Amino acid sequence: MKGDRWVTCDLFDSERETYMKMKSLTVKLLASFALLAVIVSGCASDKTRNRAKEMAAKYWQDKAYPGKSYDVQVVDAEEASDGMWRVKGMIDGETRVGMFNPETESFTEGFYTMAKEKERRVAELEQEVKYWKEKSETLEKEVFKLKVKMNLPTDEKAVPSKTN
Repeated sequence: MKGDRWVTCDLFDSERETYMKMKSLTVKLLASFALLAVIVSGCASDKTRNRAKEMAAKYWQDKAYPGKSYDVQVVDAEEASDGMWRVKGMIDGETRVGMFNPETESFTEGFYTMAKEKERRVAELEQEVKYWKEKSETLEKEVFKLKVKMNLPTDEKAVPSKTN
């Protein structure tokens, strides 16, 4: 009987060693998977952050300031509520904030800034209208001077009518 007892203990010890090895292997695997998950999720958030910055820069360059892309600097992107990303940028020395939605790949600044952009665009169009009016006046003066040089009538009323 005593011999059987020792055999049983030896079997128990080897099973316990196997169990401990399996347990340590399982813990190591779980730790490595957890580390891998943290690394992958960190890369995903960096990828999303970079995508948010790219979309903001593209929006500000194409939509808000056509032709003035050299004045756009995207400063920061941080995760906000509901999976959205808040993006901050400097445009013409003015700080702007917009929201990026990674699910729909869309970027928006909101109503207030769009209204401000419309006011700016209206002012630019007024300046353009003023420029073209001045340009047309100078061209009309030049045409008048040329007509005078060529001895042509300057008014339509002064054009002699043809009679038989």
